[in-house]
Amino acid sequence: MVQDYHQNQIETVAGNDPVSQALRLLQVLNSRATEVQVVTTRMFELATIQSFADYADGFRRVQEFLSFCDVIESKLDNIPPSTREPILHEVSSVKLRAFSALLRAMGAYLTALERRGMINFFAQAIFLMQQDVLEDFRASTLPEIPRQLVPENLMAVYEQVRGLLRRLLDRCIDVPDFRFES
Repeated sequence: MVQDYHQNQIETVAGNDPVSQALRLLQVLNSRATEVQVVTTRMFELATIQSFADYADGFRRVQEFLSFCDVIESKLDNIPPSTREPILHEVSSVKLRAFSALLRAMGAYLTALERRGMINFFAQAIFLMQQDVLEDFRASTLPEIPRQLVPENLMAVYEQVRGLLRRLLDRCIDVPDFRFES
């Protein structure tokens, strides 16, 4: 059991070259991935009793993690392909697992919220942002991930969550969007 744990760890690397930086970021990625797994599991398991604020915070934390994955990927540009590819594969795998877990948690929470019938007054802004994040991941990130890593049911779960968001957005109270007014 300890061997399995150690197998997935990278020894601390000294140096400021791109490979050393990428390996250090990969170490952080692994610990943050564990945190994201805890967050999404909690969101899923507590979907029927979780507050909207806790749900939104969980989504935000996963979104930050996905952004961190993007940062790591951008750091890989200066690394030789033979080194870059295995690291990129690991980052893509972790990112996809986080996205899949997020969709699962969102589906459970949004289903419970839809059944409850009561929606937070400021939910519209949160739902619109979440809709944009999901669409961006589907349009920009998924095509870059090797097909064999993408679970068969991912798009079906994505469409289910997207439909839940749309139905909940239809029930939200319109709040003026002052971002684009001058």
